[in-house]
Amino acid sequence: MKSVIYALFLALNLSSFAASAQVEQCAPWQGWSTFKSNFISEDGRVIDLGSKQNITTSEGQSYALFFALVANDKAMFDLVLDWTQEHLSEGDLSTRLPAWQWGEDNNRVGTILDSNPASDSDLWIAYSLSQAAILWDERRYSILASVLAQRVMREETAHIQGLGLTLLPAPSGFEFANEQYKLNPSYSPLFIFQQFSKLYPHSPWQQLHDSSAKLILETSKKGVSPDWIMYGTNKGFYFDKKVTDVGSYNAIRVYLWTSMMADDAPYKKDLVKQFTPFVETIKNRGYVPLNTYSQSGKSEDKGPVGFNAALLPLLASQNDNALVMSIQQKLMVDSSFSQSRYYDSVLNLFGTSTLNKRFLISADGTLQPKWSSECR
Repeated sequence: MKSVIYALFLALNLSSFAASAQVEQCAPWQGWSTFKSNFISEDGRVIDLGSKQNITTSEGQSYALFFALVANDKAMFDLVLDWTQEHLSEGDLSTRLPAWQWGEDNNRVGTILDSNPASDSDLWIAYSLSQAAILWDERRYSILASVLAQRVMREETAHIQGLGLTLLPAPSGFEFANEQYKLNPSYSPLFIFQQFSKLYPHSPWQQLHDSSAKLILETSKKGVSPDWIMYGTNKGFYFDKKVTDVGSYNAIRVYLWTSMMADDAPYKKDLVKQFTPFVETIKNRGYVPLNTYSQSGKSEDKGPVGFNAALLPLLASQNDNALVMSIQQKLMVDSSFSQSRYYDSVLNLFGTSTLNKRFLISADGTLQPKWSSECR
């Protein structure tokens, strides 16, 4: 009798969850409003409040552009874009990829702290601009997106024997003697490459897409992805004392990007199947681990709240509704992260908006926010 009552209770809650998710798709995005209030300055700078130097990264700026587009918030999109261009690209994104890190120096003066660009951020900026150009019918976004994409292809990729055309994490600092490279699987959302292969068919984006899929799959054979991986043309993928097989704050995005892909997108089924052991681990534990180890597939410790939010859509795709609801309830109870923890907040925005279908990404990488169709 108890099992019947519990099943009925769960069914009613799932029905309520489905109805609330439908409303959530078209309602004002409260999560974005909270993020803007707590992390974005009046002039469009995303601030990591947990850092000593009030750090801003090109990553934060790039994600804010995407969220602003999904929220149909053109005013904030332009503010974030203008700040990024002025302070990270010396006034012109078309001539200089944005510096990775900006903050206060010893004299409390805002300045570039690390001028090396980050290729994942550059991709997200170019992608958001390309989609904004379509959705808001702004030609200047289209031109800037095209120029940025060309710079990424020219400055942040390399032809690597055995891998093919490969995304480097930055223009410098990740290519070593004897054809050794340090790579990051989470820097490659496959849907961005797929969209760029459509928008810019005369550039080898399809090659980059396929080699990136190969990188992700071959480095996660035990079901979990590492943060970083070394590759040598003579020995393939490997780890050493400095670059271990741990997967944590970087790798969490590999599962997130996978869940954002359309079901019929190339490699989606392969990736979901590859990560099944990790999903089973989460189901068994009831939470997302902090650290995983790609050579053994083992995991340890409890990840922060943002990790759980990031895995919501992948768990939902596996029909684990009870665990999804449990995590959602925990996010509602422990919402303090949205006030001061930048990265948890970013992962939460990505995870919950994907779960609630505030946007879709088609098989060819085209962004389809709900406001552009159903919510008008």
